[in-house]
Amino acid sequence: MSEIFDPEEEPDGDAFAPHHFYVGVALSLFGFASIWPYYPATGAGFAFIGLLVALDDVIEHMTPYPTPLDQLWKRFILPIIRLLERSAG
Repeated sequence: MSEIFDPEEEPDGDAFAPHHFYVGVALSLFGFASIWPYYPATGAGFAFIGLLVALDDVIEHMTPYPTPLDQLWKRFILPIIRLLERSAG
């Protein structure tokens, strides 16, 4: 990873700072309030995905178990970022 900051070396933070929870709730509210009235299926999808993101973050901060978004980051996204950094550097 970068010489400056490696996100896997830092803990996720404390239980009182669930960053993905806020993103999930915001996505749910946006889907429900802005999209649902005009496109009900798409708005429901946004609301549902937002709730899943929020639930994933709650579980991640409350338990020691890996969550789906955490596994997605560790197994797919982070290796791609490291590969891109190696090829650029």
